[in-house]
Amino acid sequence: NVGSGVIISQEGHLITNHHVAGHGTRFFCTLANREDLEAELVGTDPLTDIAVIKLKPGTATVFPVAVFGDSSQVRVGDHVLAMGSPMALSQSVTLGIISNNEMVMPRFFGPFGRMKLDGEDVGLLVRWFGHDAAIYGGNSGGPLVNLRGEIIGINEISLGLGGAIPGNLARSVAEQLIAKGKVQRSLLGIEVQPLFKHTRDTRGVLVSGVLPASPAAAAG
Repeated sequence: NVGSGVIISQEGHLITNHHVAGHGTRFFCTLANREDLEAELVGTDPLTDIAVIKLKPGTATVFPVAVFGDSSQVRVGDHVLAMGSPMALSQSVTLGIISNNEMVMPRFFGPFGRMKLDGEDVGLLVRWFGHDAAIYGGNSGGPLVNLRGEIIGINEISLGLGGAIPGNLARSVAEQLIAKGKVQRSLLGIEVQPLFKHTRDTRGVLVSGVLPASPAAAAG
């Protein structure tokens, strides 16, 4: 697979998508200065489609890092920049605006069933930032930044409209992967959706699906 990523620690930890790196056995990264480095997988989380790999330089290196902003402050209409290497080409930056800050995918995507990335259901716990900055294959895993240069999202999908994993979620997952190699969370295993206008007076939760191999699935 080919994808993008962003360095988030001086030790060389790099955040990208699970569907880019989660099934890899060897990793090679081209930095902004065109230096090629091998890397190793630190951990991966399919439920948020986040993975962390670590660069392996031949000598001791302190890497420049990108910093996270507070993605909870992102609003519809904010200008954003999408960075990455589309189609494995050299780095690109495109400009857009946030069009939706809680974009969700319907349980079934068109006539093909659930949308899959690299043949796998991923990102089931994500409400994306929808944006119109141009992204293509290979941009997956690259940062979405605000005009201060802070990471506010990690690009994941492009369906004519781009979808980015919110930065606060991506950072939390990455920190757990770096510290523990995995993400620990309480999980019931159901997918829910907002109530429609005519059902808002109804109490309860509208369940739209059950995650496979989850406690909810085991309970029937």
